[in-house]
Amino acid sequence: MTGNYIVTCSGVSSTGKLTTQAVNVFMHRNPGIFDGHFQISKPGITKDKAFLNAGNLLVIDGCSECCALKKLSASGCRDYLHIIATDAGILKRGMEDPNYSEIELLVGEIRNCCRKNL
Repeated sequence: MTGNYIVTCSGVSSTGKLTTQAVNVFMHRNPGIFDGHFQISKPGITKDKAFLNAGNLLVIDGCSECCALKKLSASGCRDYLHIIATDAGILKRGMEDPNYSEIELLVGEIRNCCRKNL
C-alpha cells in the first residue's frame, strides 16, 4: 500500500474525538490528498500493519500522551509526520465534545502540514 494516510488517536477525550472529526472535515474538503484514515484506537488495527507501507503517514494525536504515536512506534513505524492538537493551543476538556473553532484550528494545522510536506 502506497499513498498518503492519516492515523489518529481517536480516543474518548475531547481532543481524541477532535482528531477524528478534524480529519473527516479535512478529507471532505480536500478529496484525493489522503488515501485513507486509520483510527488507532480500533482493536487490532496495529496488527495488520498496513500503514507501515504507506508513502506518507501523518499521525495526529490529541494530547502529549501521544497514544497513536506510541502504538505506531511499537509496530515498527518510524517514518511519519506528527501533529499534537494540544501543541496547537487546544485544551483537553475531559469527555466534552470538540467545538467548531477547535475543529477548524486542527484542520488548519493539517492543511499547513500538508502544504509543507506532501
